[in-house]
Amino acid sequence: MSSTKDWKYIVFGWRGAIVLLLGFVGTFFAYSFHGAPIFGFLSFVLILFITCFSFMAVNFRRMKSIEALAHVHELMQVQRELDKTVRRYRSLLEGAGTAIFVFSADTGMLVEANRRGTELFGYDKEEMALLRGKDLVLEEDQEKFVALVHRVARRGRGRSDGINFRRKVGERFLGEIEARLIDLGDEKVVHAAVRDITYKHRAERELRQRNKELSTLIGIIARANQDMDLETVLDVTLRETIEAFGADAGGIHLRERDGTLRPTASVNLPEQLRFILARREEESPLERIAATAAPLSLENLAAGIAGCSSPEVLQGWKGFAGVPLSVRNRVTGVMYLLSKKERRFSEDDVAHFLSIAGQMGIVIENARLFHELKWKSDELMGSLRLLERNSHELAFSQHRLRTNLMLVERANQELERIDRMKSNFLGMVSHEFRTPLTSIMSGTEFLISSPSFSLDGNSRKVLAMIHQGGERLSEIVSDILKVAKLEADCTTVNRSPLHIVQVFEEVLAAVESLRIERDLTIVFANMEGLPYCSGDQECFRDIFTELLENSIKFTPDGGTIMVDARVVDRQVLERKEQIITRFNPGFLAQVEDRSYLEVEVRDSGIGVSHEEQVKIFDKFYEVGDIRHHSSGKHKFQGKGTGLGLAIVKGMVEAHGGMVWVESHGGAEGAQFGSAFFVLLPLEDCLTQPPLPLAEAGMPGTGGGYPQNGDSGPEDTH
Repeated sequence: MSSTKDWKYIVFGWRGAIVLLLGFVGTFFAYSFHGAPIFGFLSFVLILFITCFSFMAVNFRRMKSIEALAHVHELMQVQRELDKTVRRYRSLLEGAGTAIFVFSADTGMLVEANRRGTELFGYDKEEMALLRGKDLVLEEDQEKFVALVHRVARRGRGRSDGINFRRKVGERFLGEIEARLIDLGDEKVVHAAVRDITYKHRAERELRQRNKELSTLIGIIARANQDMDLETVLDVTLRETIEAFGADAGGIHLRERDGTLRPTASVNLPEQLRFILARREEESPLERIAATAAPLSLENLAAGIAGCSSPEVLQGWKGFAGVPLSVRNRVTGVMYLLSKKERRFSEDDVAHFLSIAGQMGIVIENARLFHELKWKSDELMGSLRLLERNSHELAFSQHRLRTNLMLVERANQELERIDRMKSNFLGMVSHEFRTPLTSIMSGTEFLISSPSFSLDGNSRKVLAMIHQGGERLSEIVSDILKVAKLEADCTTVNRSPLHIVQVFEEVLAAVESLRIERDLTIVFANMEGLPYCSGDQECFRDIFTELLENSIKFTPDGGTIMVDARVVDRQVLERKEQIITRFNPGFLAQVEDRSYLEVEVRDSGIGVSHEEQVKIFDKFYEVGDIRHHSSGKHKFQGKGTGLGLAIVKGMVEAHGGMVWVESHGGAEGAQFGSAFFVLLPLEDCLTQPPLPLAEAGMPGTGGGYPQNGDSGPEDTH
């Protein structure tokens, strides 16, 4: 367009020049042809005037055209600068790291939003154009947002760092907004910059929390270290913690050795409530904390304690929070806070409380160690003073000790000499008794059986009584001799493989007459498949004869005696360690991996009291009142000699076994009187039947004792 105008200006210039040239030519011809100079001069002037005027008009128009063209160029330059400014503004707006929004101050509608703003809220530009500022704010912060808008309208600017906004997906975030009012002449807009400060706010809150925790802990530790007295430390800690959390009361319970929680410190807490909280029940809050080693928070204390016998004590107390006091993963107590209003302690509060409890566990442990160290130090100083006080007596005591040791040694030698004399005396007396006893028994037998002597009934009864007394006396003498041999370790044990069935066949034959006379029942069980024992058959016969006779003696007429047998190993015996150690403390140490045959003889008599169970195996020991014993083998007439069980114990131990008794001692509800157990070593040879066969004869498996070639679950005599 500018080129066309330039050409028009050139055309106008040439026209003026042609007009001027024509004026000169016309003047020249007028002057030449008419010969009138004046007329020619006037024509010349007129033409010159017209020519100049035309020339000036053309130049004036040309000048205006140039000015208009310059103004057009200036406007085009301003437009280019304006476009550049708009692009720069767009670039800055879109590239800004902060969400920027422009709202109409009159309508509140969104006019402009940058890319960061659409990303922050999750809307695209078309959706954002339909929203107002308050549409992006949560209902709970609408009043705060409106107050900010009014502040911007009054002051021209405003700022708020605590408004909750809502994204398109419904997610909320905490935002900081800074706005200012801009007057554009024909309208007013609000320029707002929004930043997401959720993580910043959370970090600041955590930092404040940590600073608060650190300040509290420093204060507690500083005050606690001023005094190592445990009660003072606990009281100071509790008061500082209650003040830090704004609670109304609190307490500390420490765990005792028996596991109970003992109230140790409390502030503003009724005494009855302290003991209710520490009840040894699963629903007790403190017991729950101690058992789980985890914190516990309750909005309503009464609702958290089930089955309280005094609910009125809980009235007025609502919020509760408790944490365990731990040292090296071991709960040493519980610390808790109470509030008079319903209060839910936040996770930050509980975490803070836990950190205090962790430090307090260490402080409490240190205070306890200090107290214990102080107590031991005092004890040590007392011992040192006692040692100093008694050191001058040490030499005299040593001299006295040496003298006493010499006296004890002489007394032991004298005891050994007396014991030897006693054993020799018993052996001599027993041996010397045999000769007259043999004469008496032989004489009475001769008189009773000889047909040449005519004896009346009374005389025969007297002779029979003399013969019976001689037999009993002979048995007593034999028992004394056995005891003497066992004590002198002179008993010869001829070991050979034996089966317990063979032994009981002989024993039953010996006691059959006594059993029939007393109308007793002897039940044998689990006698099948038992392995062989290693021992002396005569000793075994004496052992079980004595035990059966003893059971017959103490079992009432018409009663039952049970004989049972089983194989046991070390594992089974260890279950009876308490009983076995009571009768033979060193037996389990020699068992190793050996197995034993355990024979049980159980009667239904009066039983043996717990205090006398070990003593009945001593020599000459007699149990109970005279009315409960028999001088013979089967009548309740008097006490015995007290040698039978001593002989049984000596013979069993000579075979490497042991014997003991179990009894309820006549306790109410007892199902049996006494049960004597005998452990006998098994024969170790290749012909031994396998243990599963022996297990078939264990109690309850249906094993029995064979009689007359038949086998059954049990045999009754």
